[in-house]
Amino acid sequence: MATVNPWKRFIGLLPGGAKTVGEVVSVDTAAGTSVLQLRTGSQVVARGTSVAAGQIAFLVDGQVMGQAPSLPQYDFEV
Repeated sequence: MATVNPWKRFIGLLPGGAKTVGEVVSVDTAAGTSVLQLRTGSQVVARGTSVAAGQIAFLVDGQVMGQAPSLPQYDFEV
């Protein structure tokens, strides 16, 4: 049954999931996981082994989605 709540309908239109980029620190093929280091310096364990250690990877909802391009990064504060 579809909802008539306009807020819930709006949220349903938005793409879900947290997306970020990190460097793959290590890959555990037996467990099917990878350890990624994020820009903030924190490390997370994610599902997926498709990107080799030392490469940059896209991370979506805790899963490695593929290799990301190695581009320069700039941080600005406003």
